[in-house]
Amino acid sequence: MARPAAKSREPRRDARIIKSRQALQSALLDLVSEMPFEEVTVAAITTRAGVGYATFFRHYPTREALLAEIADQLIGELLHLIAPLVLANASRAAALALTRFVEARRPLCEALLIGAGDAMRRDITARAIAAANSADALFPGWLPRDLGVVHSVAATLTILRWWLEQDWPQDAAAVADIIDRLVFGPMATAPQDLK
Repeated sequence: MARPAAKSREPRRDARIIKSRQALQSALLDLVSEMPFEEVTVAAITTRAGVGYATFFRHYPTREALLAEIADQLIGELLHLIAPLVLANASRAAALALTRFVEARRPLCEALLIGAGDAMRRDITARAIAAANSADALFPGWLPRDLGVVHSVAATLTILRWWLEQDWPQDAAAVADIIDRLVFGPMATAPQDLK
């Protein structure tokens, strides 16, 4: 009899874990839209999330770890959005989808690429490279795939960071044009490359 009771408690525990993690993620997203990431404290996150301070550390060792989990989700959403465009050789459309995606999530992207520091930027780059490696993107035949992935991700993130740091931000279409001309367009596969 004790065994069925334990099973019935397990889903509730999982539901509480999921609910706490979602509340912490949502709180961090709200806070980075109000202030730079470096000013966000664990206490502010837990207060906004409505969870205890110790609860935070049951889920994440640091606020950077929470931000990294959010980054993984963001990278996954982004790849889902632009991968079909990249595979269709629609480099301009892929670049525009990317910049509009970033523009719609500007505070979070600023936190990831600027506010969280060099270590987080390296981590985001590594995560994006790993995610891109798992995608089915094609590269020109003359370019080793692993080099194409590293170059594309690093160059794109550098351009996005530059854009987010501007005092007079350019619109998404202008930045998409830059990304397409410098990164996506040259990496697009031409029909003769597919032979």
